[in-house]
Amino acid sequence: MGAPITSRWASQTQQTAVACHRYQAVSGRFRLKRSCSSLQTCVPCTPICYPAPTRAFKPSAGPYHRDVGLKEDLAERAAELGFRAAGITSAEPFAEAGRAALERTREGLMDGLPWWSARRVEVSADPRRSSPSARSLVALAFPYEAPPPEPAPDGRTRGRVAAYALGPDYHDTLAARMAPLTEMLRQAGHSARTYVDHGWLLDRAAAARAGLGWLGKNTNLLLPGVGSYVFLSEIVTSAELEPDAPLHKSCGACDACLRVCPTGALVAPGVLDNRRCISFWTIEHRGPIPLEIRPLIGDWVFGCDLCQEVCPINAYPRRAEPDPAPLQAYRQRPDSRPVLEELLGLDEPAFRTRFRGSAIWRTRRGGLLRNVCVALGNVGDRSSVPALAATLGDPDPIVRGHAAWALGRLGGAAARHHLEAAISAESDPFECDLALQACGPLVVLAAPAAPSPPPPGPA
Repeated sequence: MGAPITSRWASQTQQTAVACHRYQAVSGRFRLKRSCSSLQTCVPCTPICYPAPTRAFKPSAGPYHRDVGLKEDLAERAAELGFRAAGITSAEPFAEAGRAALERTREGLMDGLPWWSARRVEVSADPRRSSPSARSLVALAFPYEAPPPEPAPDGRTRGRVAAYALGPDYHDTLAARMAPLTEMLRQAGHSARTYVDHGWLLDRAAAARAGLGWLGKNTNLLLPGVGSYVFLSEIVTSAELEPDAPLHKSCGACDACLRVCPTGALVAPGVLDNRRCISFWTIEHRGPIPLEIRPLIGDWVFGCDLCQEVCPINAYPRRAEPDPAPLQAYRQRPDSRPVLEELLGLDEPAFRTRFRGSAIWRTRRGGLLRNVCVALGNVGDRSSVPALAATLGDPDPIVRGHAAWALGRLGGAAARHHLEAAISAESDPFECDLALQACGPLVVLAAPAAPSPPPPGPA
């Protein structure tokens, strides 16, 4: 039996307690956990004194049982760091999710993503393929703000950006927030490896099995009382942590997300055809957007939130509003509904200045301006003709082509005039030809005939 250790925080708080790793802080008091019989140390647990309710560190448990106290410390610290949910699952393979992902990959539903492959699915479905010592996964959900309300009309044409992209790059935000958790695990003698969505791990499968939420028909993870506006991340660790139970919930008969998708990308409940998704075409795709897809994109210039906006789980009042500190860490930019003509005027240095450190950086200047041209063509405001006409001289041929398409959509004599002026200098006039056809035949009004002389009068 070891003697209690005097807390180094004792001078900072009057409420301290001596506890082993099987105790949990609840509302400033310690609650008995499992087999411990008193607020005394047990063997072979190392005693430590820490303030209530926040504990900074506790030593690792012995190898003879799962480290219950470490799990509780991780959950408490995750909440302090702003994560809305944290859960534990084992490092066993995600067999069912892996089979489904592999089947959809072979069916071509993931075509167009050069970084996706059958091999990636196989590795991502088994955490131990990348981390052989893995025993547990810590699944985390960090919130971001829902789409902001519509701005007051000001006469300017605006586009839409997916809400997750309105703040700084979430990869950096999550990495910084996860660092204290990995440090806790390493100080306790365990390995810890972090994953965000660029790692080879099935994020949603891990989060669902860890009990954070359930997979909706829109393929997003839905957290009770929170919704789907969250980023998912994981820590794969050698620590033996007690797994949490999955939630047994579903979307029931609701199919709002399937009905709202303008491209029909949700081909079945929980099944997304990447080749139809607006987010794919406006973010991941490099090159021209197919002609049949462009009118369906609407005014989206980066991503799409439609299947989340109509989800009733996101519409319900939040039972526990997120701490403002996490959301401040992932603050939205003021231009949540950017003025499209302003974006068309961005040269390469201006694009870098405005979007460096943002998720929008991923699409690069050419991809963003391509999307802006499509949005302007879909909005249908002919006041955009001068800005689009100037874009016909852009150094990027893809941007020029989509500007021509937008002018063809807008139509009118002014749009036709600019297209005819540009086509003679265009090395690839395909888009200009199509746009001119869309404008319709040029109607030249004949000059009014001179009035006939009056008939001669009587002599």
